[in-house]
Amino acid sequence: MDRKENLIRVITFNNPDHVPWFLTMQSDDPYDEGAFQRLPYEGAFPPREGGRDMWGIGWQASDTRLMLPYPVKHPLADLSALDDYLWPDPDDPRLLEPVKREMDPSRLMLGTHGLTLMERAHSLMGMENLFLALMTDPNRVKLLLRKIADFQIRMAQHFVRLGVDGAWFSDDYGSQSSMLISPATFREFFKPLLAEIIQVYKRAGLFVFFHSCGHVEPIVPDIIEIGADVLHPVQKRANDQVRLKREYGDQIVFAGGMDTQYTLTRGTPEEVRAEALEQIADLGQGGGYIAGPENWPPFPPQNAEAFATTVRQYGKYPLHTDLRDLAQKGEGTR
Repeated sequence: MDRKENLIRVITFNNPDHVPWFLTMQSDDPYDEGAFQRLPYEGAFPPREGGRDMWGIGWQASDTRLMLPYPVKHPLADLSALDDYLWPDPDDPRLLEPVKREMDPSRLMLGTHGLTLMERAHSLMGMENLFLALMTDPNRVKLLLRKIADFQIRMAQHFVRLGVDGAWFSDDYGSQSSMLISPATFREFFKPLLAEIIQVYKRAGLFVFFHSCGHVEPIVPDIIEIGADVLHPVQKRANDQVRLKREYGDQIVFAGGMDTQYTLTRGTPEEVRAEALEQIADLGQGGGYIAGPENWPPFPPQNAEAFATTVRQYGKYPLHTDLRDLAQKGEGTR
């Protein structure tokens, strides 16, 4: 069974051979199994060097080793500019040129929508402006979101025609301890449009990965309902992973979950091994888990190796029943 078939078996709950794992999702990463690849269209994510993107958003470059740039110029800070805003053309063939160059059929190929809906809206408007307008000018916000969704739907149609295996959506709805917006606001403004975008892939019989950082527990049933097959990152310090696995583990696959706020970035290899064992024990039982980090800051090589080695050694099905005991005893450190 090759890595791609095993991943598909995990997603479909069909007797996989082992827990898949990823780290940076780069093809040359020796500590990444490489079972899937993200394929973003040109302009899906901010330019790492900063500057103005195709949306007219101005980005300030940060330390490229640590994080993406952050938006400093918002072309729709005032929604009165919406009528005259020049939207990027989703039919521009240049948007898919990097995707065509990178497609690798030996991996699960995921057409990637960065800053899918709310993230795109607050990048265009500014986060505070968006959150205020949700209350003071909801109809204009809905028009803005409709326009963004139409762009993403068109890109999804192009990805499907290109022959991808599925999609990766990035749209953060959580902070460290709560959602950024109420579940009711999510359901009124964002959920219906996300469902429309996702359905382009589901109608084609393709897989959907949904990335949303922070505390998203209240909307996990909604994410399942709109068609996501995989939820990343199930952030360890922001969600009750055990509860989510218990209540929804037979309906959606969890990916990631390895702490990057401390363990993978600043912890010892021994701590990484112990946590990897705990993650497999908590999320891997019965299948439905893809081991990996919550996000992608730099990882010390010794921690990357400790993670990959542990998952490779202890992620074989059927899983050991004493993985938590092994973690506590430090058995995974040898």
